[in-house]
Amino acid sequence: MIPGPANILSCPFCGGEKEVMSLVSGNTCGGTVWSDTRREYPMLPEVSPIQQCPHCKKYYFIEQAKREYSKDPESEMRSFMKLGNLSFNELKEAINQMEAFSLSKMQRWILNHQFFMAYNDAFRRWPETKAFPPSKEDEALYKQVIKELLDGIDHSADYELFHAELLRETGRFEEAKEVLFRHKSEEDKWVVDAMLRHINDEDTMPFLLIEKGEVIE
Repeated sequence: MIPGPANILSCPFCGGEKEVMSLVSGNTCGGTVWSDTRREYPMLPEVSPIQQCPHCKKYYFIEQAKREYSKDPESEMRSFMKLGNLSFNELKEAINQMEAFSLSKMQRWILNHQFFMAYNDAFRRWPETKAFPPSKEDEALYKQVIKELLDGIDHSADYELFHAELLRETGRFEEAKEVLFRHKSEEDKWVVDAMLRHINDEDTMPFLLIEKGEVIE
């Protein structure tokens, strides 16, 4: 991994600036991949697609910000691993704030996808270490987000695995199987087989596909 100069984001609301990391190069070695599409690559960190302004505290999509690379030679180290990742509670705030705006289909998908993974992080990914249960409000928002993701799913082959995962995680096992049986990519057979095993066990939790670069059998 080779970091680059800081990427300076200007908030579309107040113009306040923040620095996030940029990369010259990276790789996926040693990565961890979950069934719900959570990916963690130590040598290829990703800047969050949704950012919070440190000045006005509002949330925005990164493509909405004016961006420029810092000319300060020290910015590379100063911004190292500054990704702007949002917590579950921050993503709830972002959803509430963005309800007032007209979002594009892609922006809505990104917002819902980020919330979906954050909900799993907070309540479902590591149930044995769960610090607190979701509130009724949290559960209602999660169900709303899942519905919107399913309603807006792209039915091309590229999204079939994610479609099946949403169905599996909501207990719609037979529907999930139907989607997986339509998926004909030989490259993805190992993922399909893993998902079918969890469906047959009636397991709705996100599960590891790859841990530190090793496929989970």
